[in-house]
Amino acid sequence: METWFGLHAATYGNTFNEVKQSCLEAEKQGLQLFTIIDHFMNEFHPAQGPHPLECWTTLAGLAAVTEKIRLGPLVSCYRYRHPAVLAKMATTVDHISNGRVVLGLGAGWHEAEFKGYFGEYPSNGERLRGLEETVEICRSMLTNEITNYDGKIYGNIKALNSPQPVQKHLPIMIGGGGEKVTLRIAAENADITHFIPGKDYAKDLKSKLSALRRHCESVGRDYDEIRKGTWMILAMDESMSGAEAKLRETARWVGVPFESIDYLQALCGTPDLVVDRVREYVEMGFGLITFVLVPQPSRADIQLLARDVIGAL
Repeated sequence: METWFGLHAATYGNTFNEVKQSCLEAEKQGLQLFTIIDHFMNEFHPAQGPHPLECWTTLAGLAAVTEKIRLGPLVSCYRYRHPAVLAKMATTVDHISNGRVVLGLGAGWHEAEFKGYFGEYPSNGERLRGLEETVEICRSMLTNEITNYDGKIYGNIKALNSPQPVQKHLPIMIGGGGEKVTLRIAAENADITHFIPGKDYAKDLKSKLSALRRHCESVGRDYDEIRKGTWMILAMDESMSGAEAKLRETARWVGVPFESIDYLQALCGTPDLVVDRVREYVEMGFGLITFVLVPQPSRADIQLLARDVIGAL
């Protein structure tokens, strides 16, 4: 399986033109995937911002101005749009892009955002059940013109999805590494999984891969047909001092002391350090590496990533 390299943009406070320029540069440099957050409020500062643009209308705009790079959310929360509407939206953006959409789905976690937009924060169990039903509805609608579905959360659905997506099999990416439920849902339904590594990244990622393999064996799914993805938050520069300056700027923006920024698990250093980490991930079996360049994905940083990291690989 060919390894995909992706660029993820948080988009907090960015104009559409800024997001567009990052996406166009990623495409120019040969990256395979460009993803953006699906949030309505700032993750770190929900009360004051800066806040992001809406995800799917932004993706529609990016689809219209790009030609090759795949596009998607990392990831869309099941609750933020009715699943039948979300499937129709993904289908429409797939048409605008001529078949380049990856539908990322997750259970959601941003409590302030849930309460601010929907008036409640569902339990873990309800959110996971909602994710599973959303995945099932979306897969059916992306495959069939008519979908009938009657679940515990989403019932009495008789949805039309015509025209169908440009892609014969529009890939679904499930974000999250919960080993009991989320990875079981992924084993049953995902084309791509996407984990966020913890502090002990090697042990954490290997544990998640083992759990996914066990679930695949349990449900009779070929483990190797699922593309395994993870991300790397990078404060990267040609010099170590430059990389540390970027990490300090990130800490300032997030609003935490520099000594506390390690909770982001950012890799701070020069491209050769990043190359070593990427090779380690590929050897583990990851077929998608998503890079998050902090504090912002500048044109120069995207070029450095493409030339000295991806080029070296």
